[in-house]
Amino acid sequence: MKEAKNLIDKWHEVLGSDDPKLLENIISEDAVFSSPVVFTPMEGKNITMMYLHAAGQSFNMEKFKYTKEIHDGMNSVLEFETYIDDISVNGVDIIEWNEDGKICNFKVMISLLKLFKKFKKK
Repeated sequence: MKEAKNLIDKWHEVLGSDDPKLLENIISEDAVFSSPVVFTPMEGKNITMMYLHAAGQSFNMEKFKYTKEIHDGMNSVLEFETYIDDISVNGVDIIEWNEDGKICNFKVMISLLKLFKKFKKK
């Protein structure tokens, strides 16, 4: 039986690559993407890939790093640190894998308070 701790290397490979095919290969057709930015879950492979790609464009990927990983069954929780512009951001990626070893649910949770304060001042 597959477990998240044995599948997570696929995700790390995607992050370290510029090859969009790698992401496409690990997202299930019925994937769901959730984030405080989108307010309602986005359903489907294409929209999930679009939001994951957009997150990569928003975050400073040169400073992006996972600081902790927890795996339980088919679920992974990865704590991260990065920057959006000059603001330090931390959050978690919550990933659920299906029996085919593909991501079926991806939830990004980030602390938005610093961002709201920055944009409120403008």
